[in-house]
Order: sequence, then structure tokens, then C-alpha cells
Amino acid sequence: MAGPLKSRKFIVALAVLLVFSSGVYAVISAQKRAAEMRCSNNLKMIGLALANYNDTFWYFPAAHAAGHSWRIRCIPYMWASPQFDAYDFDIPWDSQNNITVHTRPLPGKTGNLVVYGHPYGPPCDHDDPDSTSYVLLVGKNAFADGENGRNAADITDGLANTIAAVEIADSLIHWLSPNDLDIDTMSFKINDGPNSISSHHPTGPAVLFCDGAVFRMNPETPPDIVRAMCTIDGGENVSRDFLISQGYLKP
Repeated sequence: MAGPLKSRKFIVALAVLLVFSSGVYAVISAQKRAAEMRCSNNLKMIGLALANYNDTFWYFPAAHAAGHSWRIRCIPYMWASPQFDAYDFDIPWDSQNNITVHTRPLPGKTGNLVVYGHPYGPPCDHDDPDSTSYVLLVGKNAFADGENGRNAADITDGLANTIAAVEIADSLIHWLSPNDLDIDTMSFKINDGPNSISSHHPTGPAVLFCDGAVFRMNPETPPDIVRAMCTIDGGENVSRDFLISQGYLKP
């Protein structure tokens, strides 16, 4: 009887282990999906801010006009916060007054002092409360042209076919830094380090199109197609619908 009894105990133990492993895997998978969702929602929020800015001024914000980032300029078009009013555009972005707008208490609607924190959310891949994973594409033929605001009419490839902002992995870019991703020097291979569109999320990095739509980009997307999506006036015959049908973009 000892043999069958041991076999039954082994089978029960194995079944328990499999159930436990499945539960752990399900929890980890759910956590990964939740992180991806938060990241995509952050980009959607940025897209809304860019659209609201454009509705106000009839052009999108410059990436780093006068040495100050689009991220601080977009705050009033994204959420109600006193950070924009507390920021001084007459002094450097990393001066003591400016660099602390998310860490020091500022007056709220009721007059009480509140620490509002980093409005764009810290990176998903490392614990740095000051840095950001979200950057604009900048350059002469990119969504943002450094010092100058871009008009929607300049994006002749179409708002739905042109990427405005992207996720990058392992970023050490401070959220107030006038630093983004230059298409003239970046790698167009997905997940090719912090100088590329990149992410540690399993389904690939999130990208924001100029019309506000957010997709996940397949890491196997060919570099020439990535480049076509990054330029505003290349004239490439690559539509977003085609990219979705080929599996390069996932909602």
C-alpha cells in the first residue's frame, strides 16, 4: 500500500504546485497588463494636452522653446495644478525654484499647501520619481521642431500616420528637462536602447499619433517603417490602417 499512497501524495503535491504556479503567473500577467495600461493612459493624457494646446494657439507646443520643456507648458491643458504658475520661465529649468515644483508644497484650490508630484508619472521600468519615459519626436522633419511650434498643416503625411510622442526605456530624462528624442540621431530599431522607441513592456513600446490615438508598436517593426511613421512630410505610402493589418501596431 505504501507505493500507491506515495504516488497519490506526489500527484496531489504536483497538482497543488501547478495551481500555485498558475496563480502566480496570472498575478504577474495582470500586473504587467496594468502597467501597460497605465503607460498607454499617460500617453493619451499627453495627447489630450497637445490637442488642447493646439486648439488654444493653433500650433502644437515647441519641444524646448527658450530652454524650457513642452512638459511644463502643457500642464494647464492637462490638469488643474499650480505648478505652471509656480514655474519661472525667466530662469533656467533646473534652477532651485523650477526643479522643485513637484516636490514642494504649493497652494491648492482651498488654499491649503499640497505636494502635487510628477504629473507625467515616473518610468515603469525603474524607480526614479523625477524622470519620465515620454518624449516628443524632434527634428526638422519631426512632430516638434525644437524652438518652434508646429502647425497641423505642416504634417503633410497626415495626423493619423505620424507619431508625435513615444515611450522610451531606461530613461534618465528629468520631466522638466528640455530633452527629447531627435529623429536625426535616434535608432529606428525598436528596443535599441534609450535612444530609440523602446519599452520593457511585453507587447512593445507605446506611441502617440498626432491625432491622439495611442498604439503599442511591435518590436519586430522594420526600421524603415518606423522612420516613415516618425517623419511628418516624407510622403511614404504607409497608412496606419495598413500597419495595424500587418500587426505592427496594436491598440
